[in-house]
Amino acid sequence: MISLFRLLAVSTLALLVGGCATVDPRKQDIGPTYQPANVRGAPTWPITVRRVAVLPAHDSNGLLQASFTSSYDVSWRRALDRSQRAEFIGVSPVDLVKWSGRNSLASSGLLPAGFLERVAGETGAQAVLFNDLNHIKAYPPLALGFRARLIDLSTGETIWTADELFDAANSDVARSARHYARAQAYGIGDKAHGILQSPSRFSDYAFQAVAALLPPRVLPDPDLSKENSATKKP
Repeated sequence: MISLFRLLAVSTLALLVGGCATVDPRKQDIGPTYQPANVRGAPTWPITVRRVAVLPAHDSNGLLQASFTSSYDVSWRRALDRSQRAEFIGVSPVDLVKWSGRNSLASSGLLPAGFLERVAGETGAQAVLFNDLNHIKAYPPLALGFRARLIDLSTGETIWTADELFDAANSDVARSARHYARAQAYGIGDKAHGILQSPSRFSDYAFQAVAALLPPRVLPDPDLSKENSATKKP
């Protein structure tokens, strides 16, 4: 009986100690987060740009299978749509071949003659968005590097560009990804479960972080519009 009592006492103590040692995973994520900084462009979203043609991702290193590259297109488009800057329409590889003779185009270098005019005419867009995938690591620690470039179709000038590398080996990046995962309710239990093992979820985080830095839309001042209308009246 005494031995049984001692066994129960030790088991209870172990449970209590174990419970006290349990750490809320969210508290472990207190600290600095990664803030994309290599982003340049107009201070505000051009009011003339209402529709943007989004080109298929370009594999800068030529190492990715087409099906794998296209999975990043889905994630990129999703992040762009959430930004609510404009209407983003995807250009299929088939159409891109028709318009340029290539199934993907890099954001830098010479474009095929008449390409921008063709995109504008076929899509009704006022701008086109390129996306170069230049660093992919699909096993932990995950990494995604890409360069995005937004070009005005009427002038050929760059409106906005971003060149970022998200590497989960960087503790600030990993922490930011887990914060994003919890906000998006990924996984079960701890909502950060799995994002650092899933290339698709990690790309959702990385693309969202950059798309959020597109130039902000500034709506016209309604009072100013009324004043302008009033001054035009005879």
